[in-house]
Amino acid sequence: MGLRNKMFLQHAVTIIMLLAAMYFVVNYTLNKSMIERDTQTLSQYFALHRIEALKIVSDKKINMDELFSGTYAPFIASHLASNINLQVQLFAPDETIVGSSTDKDNLLKRSDITAALQGEAATVIAAGEGTQYLIYSAPFWYEGKIVGGFRYLLDLNQNIQTLSQMRIWFVGAAIGCLILSLFATYSFSSFLMKPLQALQQALKLVSVGDFSKKIKVETKDEVGELAQNFNQMSDALEHHIEMLHYEQGKQKAFYDNMTHELKTPLTSIIGFSDLIDKLDTLDNIRDCNTYIRKESSRLLTMVEELLQTSLKGEEEWRIRMELADLKTLVTESLSILLPTIQKSHITSTVRGSASEVYVDPKRTQQVLFNVIGNVIKHSECTYLEIKLADQGQYSIIRIKDNGKGIPEDQLTKLFLPSSEKQDREISSDTHGLGLPLVKQFMELQGGAINIQSHEGVGTEVLLKFNRYLQM
Repeated sequence: MGLRNKMFLQHAVTIIMLLAAMYFVVNYTLNKSMIERDTQTLSQYFALHRIEALKIVSDKKINMDELFSGTYAPFIASHLASNINLQVQLFAPDETIVGSSTDKDNLLKRSDITAALQGEAATVIAAGEGTQYLIYSAPFWYEGKIVGGFRYLLDLNQNIQTLSQMRIWFVGAAIGCLILSLFATYSFSSFLMKPLQALQQALKLVSVGDFSKKIKVETKDEVGELAQNFNQMSDALEHHIEMLHYEQGKQKAFYDNMTHELKTPLTSIIGFSDLIDKLDTLDNIRDCNTYIRKESSRLLTMVEELLQTSLKGEEEWRIRMELADLKTLVTESLSILLPTIQKSHITSTVRGSASEVYVDPKRTQQVLFNVIGNVIKHSECTYLEIKLADQGQYSIIRIKDNGKGIPEDQLTKLFLPSSEKQDREISSDTHGLGLPLVKQFMELQGGAINIQSHEGVGTEVLLKFNRYLQM
């Protein structure tokens, strides 16, 4: 059973119980009030009739003993009842009814007479002839003793009819109130349940990771406060999940880039190792060993950096700017990549003079490794030219090949993160991580990268470095 139905049923039961209690209270109170009013009226009649009876005795028309005798009592009872709609009876000290205003004497109950002869007025209700009677008996005191008493019988049929009409009106009004109250309860419960149902639907969406549902409640009560707290919780959860995804994305991008960079020194080490078997002179072998040790050291440094990054929870590349010669960096990078360049039958030249700039040498070499490595793997070129030149506050490296070029529709996607390249090709040779990482390294050093390419002509990569240290 739903909450709304439970509220509706509970309210209905409560209203019915309250109406039933009101019915019994009203019925009892009204009946008691009518009995008390009629008893007071009968008491007043007795007071008047006692005075009239004493007057008859004082006028010496009859004596007190004859008043409650079977000879005069019927006439006196009829006389007293002549102007009122009551049955009047007189009874003797032996509880015998000696006179009655009517011939009806079917009320066998005499407990009221016994109580009256003991000195107190008594009231009882008795049934007779299909109706009920209110019987009031009062003692008649004369010269300090009870010489008899008066008894009044009031037909309660009018009271019964009044109570019956009251019950009909009350039941009708109660049914009307019950219907209106249940309708109001249903409307109110529907109004109250509307935000709770919205909250239920929103919770279902939250459980599957959809935080777009917001609950709009204008009230300032607990339901409104609950809706506001839910919206705040939903926003907070959405924010935390977005931050979690963002941090996971940063971490994944960092480790993807780092593992991608580990390929360059490993490739160089393998290339020089293969080259040693083909060398004859000791000097060339020593040069290969030098490059192998150098690349091994660089590989070890990168692994240590990766370990430190993992331990410290860092996800950003650290840049250490210092004054370095670009031409030296280019020459060393070509030397390290020499086995791969020779294997691909590519002729390379370096033009330009020395140029000192503020860069991070390690990151700059990684930039050169990635750019030249892409030329070797993808351009299908036979000639590679690298030019160095100064332009104002910048030093420029132009890396140009005579390869197959890059389609125009692919140029705009070169620097996109790998997660955004829906149609990128993934193979053992390429993972789409190099150029986005190059762009990141160049920007971290205050530089920039630009690529121009024409299909069938070749590709030119322009690397721009700041000659002065930026504060």
